[in-house]
Amino acid sequence: MNFNKIDYMAKRIRNHMLEDESRLFFKKSLPEFWVCRDKTDDYGIDCEVEIFNDNGTTTGLVFWVQLKGTDETDEELIKKINFKKDKIRQFIDYDIPVLIVRYSSLRQAQFVKWAKSIRINGKSTKSLGVQFHESELWNEDTNLIIRSYLESQNFIKRGMVKFPIRTSILRLEYDNIEEIPYSNVSIVKQCLSSQSKYFILKSDPKESSLHIKVGDNFVLTSFVDLALASMSLTFDDIEAEHIEKLTKYILITVCHTLYDIGKNNMGEQIIFENGLLSIIMCYKEFLIGLLPHLLAGDRSSEVLEILNEYSRKNTDDNIIEITTQILLLVNKRTNQHADAIEEFLKIQLDIARGRKYNIWIATGLYNLGNFYRNENRMEQALENYLEARKYNSNYKNKAYYYYELAGVLFLLQKYYFASKFYEKAIQLNTDYPYAKALWAHSLLYLGKYDTSLNLIDTFLKEQVNNDDVDIEEWQLWHSCLQSLFDAGYPQNQVRDTCASNQCVQEKNFSEAIELDLLNDLAWYNLGVQQADNKDNHSAFLAFTFAALLSNDDIQAWVNATLLGLSLISKEVYAALLISIVRTAYHYDGFDYVNLLQENIRRQSPRDASVVMELIDSTIIERKREPTIIRIFNDNDDFEQIVI
Repeated sequence: MNFNKIDYMAKRIRNHMLEDESRLFFKKSLPEFWVCRDKTDDYGIDCEVEIFNDNGTTTGLVFWVQLKGTDETDEELIKKINFKKDKIRQFIDYDIPVLIVRYSSLRQAQFVKWAKSIRINGKSTKSLGVQFHESELWNEDTNLIIRSYLESQNFIKRGMVKFPIRTSILRLEYDNIEEIPYSNVSIVKQCLSSQSKYFILKSDPKESSLHIKVGDNFVLTSFVDLALASMSLTFDDIEAEHIEKLTKYILITVCHTLYDIGKNNMGEQIIFENGLLSIIMCYKEFLIGLLPHLLAGDRSSEVLEILNEYSRKNTDDNIIEITTQILLLVNKRTNQHADAIEEFLKIQLDIARGRKYNIWIATGLYNLGNFYRNENRMEQALENYLEARKYNSNYKNKAYYYYELAGVLFLLQKYYFASKFYEKAIQLNTDYPYAKALWAHSLLYLGKYDTSLNLIDTFLKEQVNNDDVDIEEWQLWHSCLQSLFDAGYPQNQVRDTCASNQCVQEKNFSEAIELDLLNDLAWYNLGVQQADNKDNHSAFLAFTFAALLSNDDIQAWVNATLLGLSLISKEVYAALLISIVRTAYHYDGFDYVNLLQENIRRQSPRDASVVMELIDSTIIERKREPTIIRIFNDNDDFEQIVI
């Protein structure tokens, strides 16, 4: 007899019983007019609870529940659950709040904690221990607390927060709460009591929007868990003369949370009315958290002027470098902004030249190159990148240098050098996941179609299980190239672009493609002819390839989509159609959706509603690539910070 198998089966049976027991216990804890529904679509969610008033009318308040039961007898283990960090991030990212419930069969009790209240540490471990405290034990007031929590979050989400903000200041939840001196709370209250323009202090957190939690050596601010920011300090060292300065630091921390809930104007008001920018400029954490918001705000021009003045007087290279990197990442780009940013970067370069410090000269040139690249001034970008290498020969060993230079060369249509630099970046083990696909893209424009296809194939196989990489566009390239090869088109070609364009002018579209397989106009017009001849399969390929070659051609994407819909009964076309819709939306957004809708309504008005619902359900936003700041040091090494 296999006793191990019996033990395993017994544990499985008990786990199922415990799951049912915890679910029943939770449901019995809810008020009569709260409706709890089991969720069967997993996502780590066990139940959905909808709150109704006592008269049966809906409140619109809904939350999800993750149940974790335990038979443990050890009190520490009862109050702790280990989660994968990715699972907690998933819970936090849900629009609907997730309540984590820890049920103890021994105590016949349950602890509760909102997922959004959990702080994920920066350690490299994949798991996180979630700790529960006696103050989080479900009691007769928990229902009211849950409802208040959800109502407060809705209040904040609707943008209703305004000055003065209702604020509670309490000690952090902790089993031995007495170990956190109440004098710490008193110090924070003293700081904010002088700021009645911005805050109304409330003793009951249910009556407040801003929650300030005080610990042994830190202060945590949050708007009912919708945004979190913290600052460290040593309370024992705080004297009366420090209160004014401490107040400013707390205000800056609150500004973090204001920006995170979209109240940019309120954060900006606090910063400028209290002269906080000079403090923000001195600390890396403040700069990274707040400067992007300030540069995107209504007073960004004023911020840029202050930054330029600061850079002339300040010699802290680390702070200046962080500021420079953030400036290069700002999305808001008026001519005035661009001029001010360019001036700032040139000042930094002049300072470096004045010091005759080659590494910083190289960094200054490199930053100017990044700026010109962002401004689509590619010739100037290339000039600065190349000059930077003269002052720092170590760039020849940096994968990021070759990768970024390759991108500029590609946009300048220097495809040979772009391909060589992408190849070099890969040899240097670049951490950019799209490097191999972009190398394939540059080889494509060199007429090396078969090599390009093989590289795309390798890229797709390597990244197929990488959820952080969008592969739909490259699946389209792969499918189109393979179909063209199967149809007898050349696998290599010396492209004659001028002669091909002349053929397009003469409406000899097939001949144009024989001269240059990558002539988008030739493919588009050939697609029109094929569609007129009812050759929908060929027209579908032609319009899809034309759209890939000229991704801002909305009509090409729309035509490919419409033909894909007519062929959707075949599985291969259904899969390609999904990739077409997502890629088209990525490049052309709602202009593509709106033009598609107009065409569908004109061609098949009765089906328009169903088709557009299908399209809407297919569209997803591409994952935002993380924004990385590189901070260089004197050893020509750098720290990467993701913001």
